[in-house]
Amino acid sequence: MPSSLDYNALAATICVEDITDGAVNQETLRLLKANDTSLTYLCLCEEKNESEPGYYHPGSSEELSWLGHFTKNSTNENLKEFIVQGSDVFKKCDQQSVGRFFEDIGGCNHIETMQFCYADLSEIIYKLGPVMRNNNIAHFQMEECHLGPGKSHFFNVFSGMKSLVELSIECEDNWTDLNDAVMVGCIPALATCSAMQYLSLMNLGFGISSYVALSANFHRMTCLRELDLQRNSINDECVEVLVRGLAECKHLFRLNLKFNMIGDDGLDVLIRRLPASVDYLNLEMNQVTLARQPSLLRFEELNLGCNPLSCGGARIIAASLANPECCLEVLCIHGINFVDEGAAILAESLRCNRRLTTMWFEQSDITITGWNAFSSVLCNAESINATHSSNHTLQRLGADGFPQEFELLLRLNSNEDKSRVAATKILLAHRHLDMTPFFEQELDLLPYVVAWLERFAESRPDLKLCSIFEFVRATPMKVTNMVAGKTKGEKRKLNS
Repeated sequence: MPSSLDYNALAATICVEDITDGAVNQETLRLLKANDTSLTYLCLCEEKNESEPGYYHPGSSEELSWLGHFTKNSTNENLKEFIVQGSDVFKKCDQQSVGRFFEDIGGCNHIETMQFCYADLSEIIYKLGPVMRNNNIAHFQMEECHLGPGKSHFFNVFSGMKSLVELSIECEDNWTDLNDAVMVGCIPALATCSAMQYLSLMNLGFGISSYVALSANFHRMTCLRELDLQRNSINDECVEVLVRGLAECKHLFRLNLKFNMIGDDGLDVLIRRLPASVDYLNLEMNQVTLARQPSLLRFEELNLGCNPLSCGGARIIAASLANPECCLEVLCIHGINFVDEGAAILAESLRCNRRLTTMWFEQSDITITGWNAFSSVLCNAESINATHSSNHTLQRLGADGFPQEFELLLRLNSNEDKSRVAATKILLAHRHLDMTPFFEQELDLLPYVVAWLERFAESRPDLKLCSIFEFVRATPMKVTNMVAGKTKGEKRKLNS
């Protein structure tokens, strides 16, 4: 195998066809060698992938060495992502070439994202140090990987990653070797990543000891903005422990706790004690019933989907939505059996709501009867004033089987010009505009009515003429006197 000096000497003249076979492998090497800016990632896979350049299956130690050489020396600043996908990526390469390859990857200063998917890292875990200590690595993602006996070493390497902004580790149920005892010792190393903003630790076998360790280290994660702890068997007791530390995370604004075991006590703690900065909370697939009638005012986005809400759940949610202080903009309540009665209660709560733009309702056993309750909320046709006061905020009503005519109303609401939304609904709901309420002020309001029609009803000149006619018919003497006065004034002007 050539020495490092030999690679430098041969790189300019060697053909990629002499290094590897397979069209995708060759094109990936060619792009690397040419510093082609269209190459944005390098993905090592366990089988030859015929999808697109950027994928590479190393067929020998020498191939891997050339790949590392071209990657290390690349001046392509668009090459920002390195991926290892599969367990047998390096099965045709010796350990020496694998170690040298990761040293080369660590020397590529353009790479910002590292991703390992479905990989057995037990044989290469001690070789990852040079890569993970690359000062430019900002995003590290590991999905369903086996770490082996070197897992403590793996986590300790994070303590040197000062530029790390995002860390995501997700394990599979049947292929994880992480547990509470292991994670207790690993968590302090994560807390040293002082630039960390996004932390996702999913299905890592946490127990109460891990949550104590996390809580004790949250105060060191001063930049943390998003925390994802899905599938970690978090119950109400664990929430109590976590919130003690999270209270110090003053920049945290998104918290994802879906697929856990949190009940009403845990929800109450989260509402009362999370820092004020948290405006997104995901509790999908937990054990929340809302039996304690909590206030849901503080969050901008809340997911309670697939929770076993009590029979009064709809009324409790509606009470918050009807409150003028409610901050909710997105509410996910899918997978809950509200039926038509619950739909009507929730619809009524939106009549004066001016914040909620999205409500997800899938799998809620609501029929056309329940959906009709939303119709009068979105466009109340009882009178022009009622239509004008309808809900012009709700834009998405994710659901199964709601009437298609709702699509138009929801689409109208997406317009930021709410005056135009109201006007369009008025013109849709009222083919004839009753001017009677305006007659008390005689002709004083007529110019405003005409201006409104000219702005919003350009395609309805008949409506403008009919409205003017109604004013004239209702106040004939006023119109006659006005016209006579105008004519008289014009004659005096001519005589002068």
